[in-house]
Amino acid sequence: MTSLNVMAAVVNNTKFLWYTSRATGIIAMVLLGVVVTLGILTASKSTPLGLGKFIGPDLHRRLSISTLVFLVAHIISAILDPFVTVGIGASLIPFAAKYRPLWVGLGTTSFDLLLVIVATSVVRHRFNHGIWKKVHYLSWVVVTLVLFHALGTGSDAHIKLVEGIYVLFVLAMGGAGIYRAYQEYGLAKGQKIVAGASLFLVPIALLGWALNGPLKAGWAKSASGFSIFPTTTVAVSSGSTAKSSSTSQAASGPAVALPITNAAITGTMTQTQTSSGVVVLVLRGSVANSVDYVEVQLNGVVQEGALALESSTAFLGTKSAPNTYTGTVTQANGSALTLSLKGPKGAVTANLNVSLSGSSFSGTISAS
Repeated sequence: MTSLNVMAAVVNNTKFLWYTSRATGIIAMVLLGVVVTLGILTASKSTPLGLGKFIGPDLHRRLSISTLVFLVAHIISAILDPFVTVGIGASLIPFAAKYRPLWVGLGTTSFDLLLVIVATSVVRHRFNHGIWKKVHYLSWVVVTLVLFHALGTGSDAHIKLVEGIYVLFVLAMGGAGIYRAYQEYGLAKGQKIVAGASLFLVPIALLGWALNGPLKAGWAKSASGFSIFPTTTVAVSSGSTAKSSSTSQAASGPAVALPITNAAITGTMTQTQTSSGVVVLVLRGSVANSVDYVEVQLNGVVQEGALALESSTAFLGTKSAPNTYTGTVTQANGSALTLSLKGPKGAVTANLNVSLSGSSFSGTISAS
């Protein structure tokens, strides 16, 4: 196998990209916490005895670059991952992502602010020290947004190791903030007390939010919804991954009747499970009073009684040409699916609402 084939296999491995994005994000968050702490120690000249030469501006800069490297890897893997559908634009424009727009948007905002901090540090000699220092205070906004981004996306909140990282991150940033407030010579004693008390209350408030949000059962489902269909509706059988019946058929036959406006749809559902534990759920249905045919394949793992998607395929066509329009599921909330498709007449967005009953389903569909 050539190196190009290896690269193609890696890029097309959805699970690899999913885990790479999560792992690099956590590493970047940890490095960011270390960078902020080192920055405080360097600025206050309070490095531990014997470590002054090691813990200094040079290490701070090198770790800052390392943080950016892992952060860029986190963003690139998220862009390449076909499941989360972040997109290049959404990696720079806050709240433009279709996947969990609020929480991804907070991460995008923190990345943009971090770029501002890094850029002003690179050309620091062109800035007044006071201006550079004020811009650097954005670091506190960045670490706060990063934490909300990490918790809010909900992917790893119930992993004990990750929970421990979050707790240490909050304690370290809270302690560093209090220390920095008391080291700030420009603040009066009363202002330092207020700042310290505020920073002490922030972790407590964050813990309360986390316990009633990201750490609460069902958060991943409500955070934007890439969790769908209770698996209790049909027994899971072992077997190989279901293959779409549409991929081997030619796109010929009667034309798709578009637009579709809140039309009834009925069909069948099959559910299998691979040897690696991936659940494959396939919906095949016909639209009432038309020749239209819809097929959706969902691949994921069971979490809290629902199927958490890892990848998907979607088709809109006719019985004789089911793959006229092809694409993926770009949004899922409960049993409501949004399909993003492309075909002979351009892009089509379809909204599918289904109700499962054993091995069959019914519902409505709109497409334009």
